Amino acid sequence: MSAPTPASIDLDALAAQPVFAGVARAHLEALIPALQPRVLHDGEVLVTEGQPRKGFFVLLEGGLLVTKRADGHELPAGRHTAPSFLGEVPLLTDAAAPVTVRATGIARLLHLDDEAFFTLIATDRAFARTIFRATTQRVTGLETFVRSREKMASLGTLAAGLAHELNNPASAVASAAERLATLARELDALAGALHASCEEPDALAALTALRAAMAPAAPMSPLEEGAREDAFADWIDAHGLGAGWRLGPLLGATSIARDALEAVLGRFDAASRPAALAWLAAMAELDAVVDITRRGAGRIAELVRAMKSYAYMDQGPRQSIDLHDGLEDTLTILRHKLKHGVAVVRDYDRTLPRLPVYGSELNQVWTNLIDNAVDAMDGRGTLTLVTRREGDHAIVEVRDSGSGIAPDIVPRLFEPFFTTKPVGKGTGLGLEIVWRIVTNRHGGRVRVESAPGDTRFIVSLPLAGG
Repeated sequence: MSAPTPASIDLDALAAQPVFAGVARAHLEALIPALQPRVLHDGEVLVTEGQPRKGFFVLLEGGLLVTKRADGHELPAGRHTAPSFLGEVPLLTDAAAPVTVRATGIARLLHLDDEAFFTLIATDRAFARTIFRATTQRVTGLETFVRSREKMASLGTLAAGLAHELNNPASAVASAAERLATLARELDALAGALHASCEEPDALAALTALRAAMAPAAPMSPLEEGAREDAFADWIDAHGLGAGWRLGPLLGATSIARDALEAVLGRFDAASRPAALAWLAAMAELDAVVDITRRGAGRIAELVRAMKSYAYMDQGPRQSIDLHDGLEDTLTILRHKLKHGVAVVRDYDRTLPRLPVYGSELNQVWTNLIDNAVDAMDGRGTLTLVTRREGDHAIVEVRDSGSGIAPDIVPRLFEPFFTTKPVGKGTGLGLEIVWRIVTNRHGGRVRVESAPGDTRFIVSLPLAGG
């Protein structure tokens, strides 16, 4: 297939292209010298996401696949089938290409240089109308696609975080439940052996009383704790009462005094003492396992409560809320990203009144800002959350100790599709969503102050609601 030359471009064929519908014939004639033919073979890339703009193209034959990177994957975002045109969005916004475009089969195109494109827009109303209508539709479509990906990415982040946070307590509860079943059988056997062999009823009563008084040991340093466990283990081994390495730590973790233990065991005959000591140690382990189960179940309940509160389930779209609850719920949900090197500092003004807001949407704001702050610090640093009152507005600041944002970038942070992250790592809509929720939905304001070691995203919300 031979490519057309500018001289061979048929004026009538050019006028038949939808993009040039209604364009004055004189304008088309002036356009022909600025048109350059282009042929793409199957899979050949015309435009690469994140790269400088390539100009305006008219697709004469064939098809083009549009893709966008998200989460490290290149996902289909649309198609162009001849007759069509593309490239107007980067030209009009003076931005890098928001998508990648490659041929599906052989594609024939015409390339129009920038100067001719802008001249035609300025001089021909029909062309300008076609371009701006298409731009609106395409930006809206791309924004819808990216917003969907942004929501899915946010859900993925939350789901991964919850799965990570739930895994440890759930595993602890499962292991504890299994150990409880074993302990129940051991305690049955030990209790039966004691009742069968013990000749002094008062000895069992004294053992039961010692067990009732048993509690977790007072807090101590790791060295003190180890020394206490070793002392019990050595004593048990010295008296031939069982495996000191196993029983010593169990008894050492309790409040039992060794002289009280010696006095009670002295009431038993030599044959019954090992069983009495083993029963007491098993009861100490039972307490510890029950405590693990209680704490694990409590952590699971805390996460479920935080997630329900975060999403404001079972509530109307607008609620009267305490801003601090939303911030704390967000920290709970994102705890997996914070616990490996991020120190959280809270400077809350708890006198702030409750605000009538869209709670779940506002929590998206805190999620985006906190998540971005952690990324800006590469997962290590200080995250500071500040709330205060300024006149008739509540102020929420999310600060990070990262390297800061370049001054020339700050004014563009809330632009749709603008991102400082590598291609495929950021959609460029996270902060735009923040801006839209704060300003459009709540009548508030959001601004940025940044210096090395101190970047602040400052959200201002009217106390009376937007």
